[in-house]
Amino acid sequence: MPATTAGTSEYDRFGPWIDEVRTRDDVPRLFRDDPVDVAGARLVLKVPRNIARRDATPDMDLYDHLLVLEADALTVLSRRGGHPDTVGGYDRVRVPLGQIVAVRDVVTMLDGRLTVSTPAGDLLSVRYNGSARATVARLVGELRGAAADRPASPVGAALRDATTALSTPVPPYGVGKDDLALVSDLREVLRRHPDVTAWSLHGRTALTPTRGGALARARNALSPATLHGAVLAGDATALEVLGRHDWVLRGRSPVHSASRTVIPWSAPEHLTVAPHPDYERATLVRVSTGAAEVRLVVPTGSAAEQLFAGAVQRLDRPLEDQPGPGPATGTR
Repeated sequence: MPATTAGTSEYDRFGPWIDEVRTRDDVPRLFRDDPVDVAGARLVLKVPRNIARRDATPDMDLYDHLLVLEADALTVLSRRGGHPDTVGGYDRVRVPLGQIVAVRDVVTMLDGRLTVSTPAGDLLSVRYNGSARATVARLVGELRGAAADRPASPVGAALRDATTALSTPVPPYGVGKDDLALVSDLREVLRRHPDVTAWSLHGRTALTPTRGGALARARNALSPATLHGAVLAGDATALEVLGRHDWVLRGRSPVHSASRTVIPWSAPEHLTVAPHPDYERATLVRVSTGAAEVRLVVPTGSAAEQLFAGAVQRLDRPLEDQPGPGPATGTR
């Protein structure tokens, strides 16, 4: 196919959506020299550049990423930075599926970002238009499914076992109207993964600073700190955490964001639960593997805190009582 024809075709189909690649002809022009096996891959997606349709031209490379989910790895081809109109040049990163310890999908308004973490602390990050979140959710589902056959780590098993102490399922109430989007996100996860159970759901909580004295309290009165709501859920494969783009936010402006964090039970090596250093009635949870760490902030005394604290108690049992091999840390 002549280059002009290929470019025009790519230009004609360009939009904010993420398209599935089914044949070599669907591969964006920039990535066509890569020996990606489209036919043999489980899923191939092309992520467009975040530019308006009116700003696109037929001679531009219009796609930022090609995401290739293979049987044993996720390969990401990414257009190199530099001048926005740079033609040619891309980077290739391949992450074995067994090295994926967390997947986080965050959408703020129409700004989406998918992040994949590995034990080395590397973050494979892909930006996309938030209107394509449903397509990204399909990829997240495939990535979490790849962990289904891997046994739980000692920390993962302790977390999973701690859920038995919580009432299930969680009824879809108990949050204010500002957090009803969490219930909608949970229903979407349940639609894709019917075996998932919700273990805790909490709404937003106003926070009080623990440091800084009267000045900090005065600032907090003008721009209050809020611990936003979240849902903890999961199944036999992974822990699911649904929330906002950050746990604690300041100010009075409405928050229009959503996040989904998936941690396979096979991944966690260490778990710590401690009072938040900056705020009263907030608990900081850290789940880590190697150099990778997921931080969560939950209300003190909530069902979410009970889940993590229960896992720590299980990890503090004598070593011979802990399930499975490998490192495990529990700190309260």
